[in-house]
Amino acid sequence: MARGAKFRFLRAKKDSPTDVSDLVKLLDRYIARQVMVSALYAVAVIIIILVLGNVFKEILRELAKRPDISLLFVLKFILLVIPVSLSLAIPFSFLTAILLVFGRLSADSEFVSMRMAGLSMTRICAPVGAVAIFFTAICAWVNLSLTPWAKTQMEGMKASLFNQMRKEPMMIFPDHQVMDDLPDHLVFARKEGGVLKGLQLVKMENFEPQAVVFAKEARVSVDFESENPEMVMDMKEVNVMAKGEEGPFLDSTQPVFMREAAFGVSIEEFKVRGETAMNKADNLPLGRLYERSMDDSLDSEIRATCRTELSTRFAFSVSCLTFALIGVPLGVTAQRRESTAGFILALGIAVSYYTMLSFADMMKEREHLYPHLLVWVPNLLFFGLGLHLFRKLSRK
Repeated sequence: MARGAKFRFLRAKKDSPTDVSDLVKLLDRYIARQVMVSALYAVAVIIIILVLGNVFKEILRELAKRPDISLLFVLKFILLVIPVSLSLAIPFSFLTAILLVFGRLSADSEFVSMRMAGLSMTRICAPVGAVAIFFTAICAWVNLSLTPWAKTQMEGMKASLFNQMRKEPMMIFPDHQVMDDLPDHLVFARKEGGVLKGLQLVKMENFEPQAVVFAKEARVSVDFESENPEMVMDMKEVNVMAKGEEGPFLDSTQPVFMREAAFGVSIEEFKVRGETAMNKADNLPLGRLYERSMDDSLDSEIRATCRTELSTRFAFSVSCLTFALIGVPLGVTAQRRESTAGFILALGIAVSYYTMLSFADMMKEREHLYPHLLVWVPNLLFFGLGLHLFRKLSRK
């Protein structure tokens, strides 16, 4: 029996009468607590080290380019990343916890004591099943409700220049760095006193320059009221080198000097891009995703994508049950006390699972291949393998 559980049992025996049912309940609580604590610890480690580390790197890069971004914006973005990461972190952490806990119990020969006491493998693993159901419910809530909401919120924050322009047009311009976010335009300038100083702008078409603009300074405003929204730069002391009608840019350049000039850049593309992002399958709430998956008026690629996304959310949710079934026999058979061995074994299983799932996701637009059924293949394979190993272990 586990050391902590054994001490508690002996203490209870001295204080009050007990029987086998009390011992079994004590054992259930001990195994469930060990698996639960280990899984929560693994979730925290994965999110902090593997996920938030990359997020901080990207955020610091953006802050270096655009120091005007507020700290509240950054913190909100980080909080939204966490639920998106949980859908992957929870199943993998649960699998790691099972392998570590059952590997340690097996290495200490505690399973031998449990079996000699007359407990079957099914009864020993009952608390793991309860914990698996708990994590499955959490994953279902995360995948079906929380993650789509978080992704929708992120789309309104991270890459939407259209939303940034509404708040503060100058925010999108990095200081002393080339900005290539505007379609077919390259901009370089330094920000000073709410204006762009030493502006250099290159207008491109098919990756070839069509005009080069130099301005001493420029004030930026955005017109959202017109049918074609555009960003307007009111420039002073402007030198323009425009390409002529014939010949390459350098040979046909026609220089022009103006004391003042207004230059407009269409931002309609960003508005369309933002609306398109909001309608992506992985950003849609569950109800709307189901409606689009059954809408015969949509293209087959869109319907297939929505059905695949719908199946993927449910497949991720039940992966905890699959990992529980395969994790117990592997943990007992491995008989390892070292956490490294359990982590490597869990990593191999998780990589195999997610590789097969990613392959199915690559086919999500091909309706004739039934991609919404392919995403269930990893669960079925690992469930069948886990059931075989569990039965084999139960006969020993």
